[in-house]
Amino acid sequence: MKKFFFLFAVSLLAKMSWAQPATFVDDILTIPQAALIDAVEPVYYADVQLADNGDGTLSVVAGEAQNLVNVDSIEVLIMESFPVQVSVAVSGNLSVPCVELLPAAVARKDSVFTVILAETVLGPAETCIAIIEPFETNVSLDVLGLAAGDYTVVVNGVEAEFTLDSDNVLSN
Repeated sequence: MKKFFFLFAVSLLAKMSWAQPATFVDDILTIPQAALIDAVEPVYYADVQLADNGDGTLSVVAGEAQNLVNVDSIEVLIMESFPVQVSVAVSGNLSVPCVELLPAAVARKDSVFTVILAETVLGPAETCIAIIEPFETNVSLDVLGLAAGDYTVVVNGVEAEFTLDSDNVLSN
């Protein structure tokens, strides 16, 4: 498989207090969840295994791609506080009522925040009625330290914009 670096997964795991930690056993790094965001189409993975190549690099040896959820709408919410706090209210549909929403993967490059939302996968012996299941969730964006300006949020392909009217930095 191609070499991918899932550095985002490490920061995602650090933010999730209930998450299983990544483990390194027998030259295999296992990460419970990871997202590949710098791609043509973002992908969310579960149970990613990375092998140590012995030269400081890692290669993907296993991982289960998760289904991305259908997002109908997003709304950026800017809290009246200082420092400013920003979150995104997301509504959409899970593919069936028997799956769950996975933790959001969030990354920022320049002025664009990318959020990937995926769902768990049914097990091989599981069956579920084939109707969509609506969901709503809020995703926090890390805007501390950002300069005043215009920003874009993309959640599974749905875009919204927001403006920070002033620099969002703490002063001493």
